[in-house]
Amino acid sequence: MDDLTKYEDEVLGPNMTGFAQMPEVAGTSAFDMIASVLLRRWRTALIVFSLICGIGLSVIWLGISPAYEVTGAIRVAPILSNILTGEADRGEVSNYQSFMNTQAEMMTSTQVIQRVADDLTGKNLSFFENMSSDMVDIIEHKFGSTSKNTDYAACLKMAINNGVIVVAPAKYTELIKITMESGKPEESRVIVDTFIRAYMAIEGLRSTQDEDQTLDVLEAKRRTLAEKLQGHREAIRQLAQEYGTESLDTRQNMMLEGVSSILSELTRVESQRISLESRIQQLNEQKDSAMPDEWLKQRTEYINSDPTVQEVIRNVVRLEQDLMIARQTMKPENPILQQKEEFLDSFKKRLEEKREEVGKNFDAMMDQEVTQARSNELLKIQNELDMVVAYEKRLREKLDTEDEKAIEMGRKQLKIKDMEYQYQLDEDMYDTVMRRIQTLEMERKRPARVSVAYHADIASIRDKRIKYTFALAFMALVGAMGVAFLKDKTDPSLQSPEDIVNRIGIRLIGTTTSPRTIKKAFLPRQLTEDYQTIRANLGLLDGGGMPKKLVVTSPGMRDGKTTFSVNLATSLSRAGKKVLLIDADMRKPDIGRLLNVPKDTRRLQDVLMGHVPAESVLAVVSPGLHVLSADMRNSVDPYELLVLPETAELINVLAEQYDHVIIDTPPVLAFPDALILAKISGAVILTSFAGHTTGPDLKETKDRLTQIDVKILGTVMSNVHVGHTYYRYGYNYYSQGGRTNKNRRRHGADTLLLPSDKSKEDTDQPTS
Repeated sequence: MDDLTKYEDEVLGPNMTGFAQMPEVAGTSAFDMIASVLLRRWRTALIVFSLICGIGLSVIWLGISPAYEVTGAIRVAPILSNILTGEADRGEVSNYQSFMNTQAEMMTSTQVIQRVADDLTGKNLSFFENMSSDMVDIIEHKFGSTSKNTDYAACLKMAINNGVIVVAPAKYTELIKITMESGKPEESRVIVDTFIRAYMAIEGLRSTQDEDQTLDVLEAKRRTLAEKLQGHREAIRQLAQEYGTESLDTRQNMMLEGVSSILSELTRVESQRISLESRIQQLNEQKDSAMPDEWLKQRTEYINSDPTVQEVIRNVVRLEQDLMIARQTMKPENPILQQKEEFLDSFKKRLEEKREEVGKNFDAMMDQEVTQARSNELLKIQNELDMVVAYEKRLREKLDTEDEKAIEMGRKQLKIKDMEYQYQLDEDMYDTVMRRIQTLEMERKRPARVSVAYHADIASIRDKRIKYTFALAFMALVGAMGVAFLKDKTDPSLQSPEDIVNRIGIRLIGTTTSPRTIKKAFLPRQLTEDYQTIRANLGLLDGGGMPKKLVVTSPGMRDGKTTFSVNLATSLSRAGKKVLLIDADMRKPDIGRLLNVPKDTRRLQDVLMGHVPAESVLAVVSPGLHVLSADMRNSVDPYELLVLPETAELINVLAEQYDHVIIDTPPVLAFPDALILAKISGAVILTSFAGHTTGPDLKETKDRLTQIDVKILGTVMSNVHVGHTYYRYGYNYYSQGGRTNKNRRRHGADTLLLPSDKSKEDTDQPTS
């Protein structure tokens, strides 16, 4: 127990860290992981790096020579000044970049290359003399000739296709550069200057020919236009000769005014004719029309003025007076009264008949007068209508005549205007052609658009060996790292918690930090938090709390199970729990030695055989932590002791006396002891050691425990890089807190873990 020192316990939080998958590692932690892989595989990386560099550098420095880049340039002016006005003129270049590209293509045309080949013939340049036999075969097959000029031209074309000679416009300049890369700069100067001279000669000849051809076309067009203008003038003169003038607008306006006046008069006459026709129709329709109110009034007056009617009316009035008197004096039944009434009725009847007779006479008289008046009026209106129709006919004949004359004059006017318009167009075209001819003649006197910017000279010296050396070193480094990582990936050992989750599929309870990846001043606190996390996760597993009986085992040796058992028991006891730690690894017991348990109490075998009670050999290591340890002096087979029924009964009895019973066992893949104890306790924690425990071993261990229906709570990985632990940010937090050395001594001087001295534990590798 002297090797353990107390550490100030901290409050365990209620939160549980997730089990299924570890959080992602930060960027700096990933760098640390790469460094750790390289540290593990540095020999492999160094060998691969040395081999690649050794072979590659020999090839680079012995097989590559410095290259000289010789450059000459042609200048293509985008804007030329007008000789007459001095203003900037783009000339015939509508798209400057396209023009530059076209000129660059022309510089590598067959015509230019052949001229260059002819000029270089006989100069004995090694550029052509050192052609390989393969190149000669290709030239002979392609061109079917082996003459020296043809060979030179083919060699130049191949150099252009292979990028040895490059002709291209320089960006953001007016230059087209001819660049040749070779190990002999003097020959490159000769070839580049020859290209420039050949192109300038061909370009000058082409420009002159183009200008002459353009002038010939323009001159022919000028003569054609002059003839057309003369023909237009003769045709216009003939059309205008009839009227004595070419402008017929005044005459046409006068004729149009006459036609307009005739048309107005015709419209008035048509209105008059329509009015007369309407009156005739109206008179004809009045024959059968009803008698007007005026005529009815005249008819009534005529009837009332008739003497006979007046006499009858007087008699009727007199008889009515007599009848009224008789009715006053006589009874209604009196015959005289009835006679008077009958006499009065006959007179009234006579009066109506007379009225009707007089009315008929009036109607006959009025019909005769109306018929006579209508006949007279119809005759008068008909005569007037005949005169209007005749006048309208004469107006229409005159309108047609004048309209035809106006149309004919309009047609001649339009024809004259069309001919004048065409004459104007041809005249404008003639003027344009003349100006163009004069401009071209003047442009011949101004500087050429294409000129030599500068002759060939060395532009740069490129020694690719340095660049290739750096590239080779980088590739060698990448290749060495790749091989190291590939070898690390093919290693079956588990390197990080992610390997357990992804490859084994077992729940991860927690991790403990490797002391090689953290400062010693922060290691105690980091380890304390690691075990707090493990305790929290165990307490919250499946919602049932941490089991009372817990077996700690591992797939093989040196997986850190014994150290984890001691530290977990110590952490639980510091949290106020009563814990019993049983060293059930009776083949190589180490807990008693690690905790300095008195040797006379290391008698687990005697307890299992029933020689001594368990209470008599329990060692009190610290308040709340008791240890039941074994040693190797007893020669009884541990397996025979564990399969006894009393063993399970003893463990159950002890479990009732403690809050937790933690049992350290031998490795599962080494002996069957762990399977028996796991079956007794019912719950197991598997430990693994980063970089030592292999995936297949951990998987087989899991399968064996699963086959006997033992509940595997999960696994704890020891010796984990600080960047892969649950509390990896806690380390950065404390390291950046700016604590003084005094505070570090006060809070970090004590450690919860055992010393990581392999001499003290032959079976297990310490977690730190």
